[in-house]
Amino acid sequence: MSAEPRIWSSSDFPYQCLLDVKRTTALRTAISAVVRTGDIVLDAGAGSGILSFFAAHAGAGKVYSVEVDPSLAACLRRSVVANGLEHIITVVEGDVHSAALPERADVFICEMMDTGLMEEMQVTAINSLRERGILTAATRMIPFQYETLVEFGYTDFNYYGYKLLVPKHDWSHYANENNGWLATSFQANTGPMRVDLTDFRRPIDPGVRASLVITTLNPGLVNAIRVSARADLAPGLVLGATNALNGDKIIPLGEELRIQAGRHYRAEVGYRMGGGLDSLKARLREA
Repeated sequence: MSAEPRIWSSSDFPYQCLLDVKRTTALRTAISAVVRTGDIVLDAGAGSGILSFFAAHAGAGKVYSVEVDPSLAACLRRSVVANGLEHIITVVEGDVHSAALPERADVFICEMMDTGLMEEMQVTAINSLRERGILTAATRMIPFQYETLVEFGYTDFNYYGYKLLVPKHDWSHYANENNGWLATSFQANTGPMRVDLTDFRRPIDPGVRASLVITTLNPGLVNAIRVSARADLAPGLVLGATNALNGDKIIPLGEELRIQAGRHYRAEVGYRMGGGLDSLKARLREA
């Protein structure tokens, strides 16, 4: 029987993460600071396995590298052997929500983060593992905290002569028109506002609701919301947008609102972590 066809490549984005120097070296610094000799480490969504290798180098006694994709898991097993780390790193092929994991974790490494935690399973994985007793109050988390911010503003949703009301994934490298990317922009008409601060060390409510009164910066139209974020990897080590992590998302509101500068408006934002971009609901109204 032939394998089920893939919708897109499962190895492309883990490879982008591997090549993202800012992201990967920051995580290496955090792992070196947090992992202690003999620790049991759980690396969820291991991908290429590079974070597991960092944990082994930092002195972990055992690393469980959990990867749901069979092809990535097979590559990771070969990489473990190639580096002579079979006695430390065990590859667990399966969904971290239900995979068999024999020990509680001293350190939990999980970089299943997209901007705002809406589209990936960081929060659902943490809540599931905590319910199963694998994560405890004593588990050290990398990252341990995550902040989400939003701005309201205007962007042009016209592409090649058509209006396409789709989310924009505003990665920094897309700004380089010389490499063939279509130019796009966002005019922020409000300042950045924090809508959520999630502490991964405590039980997490995936529902986010924020109602804020703000003062507008510029006059004009508002038709989109820009979501940005930063992660606290370790004390004193905060990581914002990089080439493969926390790239801004610009999401259409479905309506246009003309605003005045210096006026007070009420911003209402709600979404569900792990619920996808469709769960995001946002409104801006005069206060």
